[in-house]
Parts: sequence; C-alpha cells; structure tokens
Amino acid sequence: MTENISHSNEPKPLYTINNPESVVEVFLDEEAGLVREVKCLNYNRCKEYTYSVEEYIARYSHHPAGKAVAARLAVSA
Repeated sequence: MTENISHSNEPKPLYTINNPESVVEVFLDEEAGLVREVKCLNYNRCKEYTYSVEEYIARYSHHPAGKAVAARLAVSA
C-alpha cells in the first residue's frame, strides 16, 4: 500500500470563507506585511485583492477572517 502524502510548497490559506456562489481564501504574508484575498466565483472566475495588514485589520476587524489575521499576528482587532 502506498501512502498518499503531498509535499506542496504552495501557501495554505489562513482562512476560507464559503459563500453560496463564491469561495474566498485569505493568505497572510507576515514578512511582507500583506494580506491577499483570492475570490473565486462560479464558472472559474477569480480575482485577487491585496491589502496591507493594517488596512485589512481596520477594514475587516469585525469579520472572522480579520480576527484570524489579527490572532496570527497577536494584534488586538
């Protein structure tokens, strides 16, 4: 029997939002101080949005994704 082990160097999302017609994955680059959102809609339409950490926390501090970013950075949202 062969084990199915995947060694991927791709970043894993810090938080995933599953909406009825879209999926949003939130990635944090702590070194660069950036948060990247990849929003994929139906029919394989995707858009990418990049924010500074400060802007993302200020904009989304009320949302679980913003709280996840703040928690990872040990910042109070």
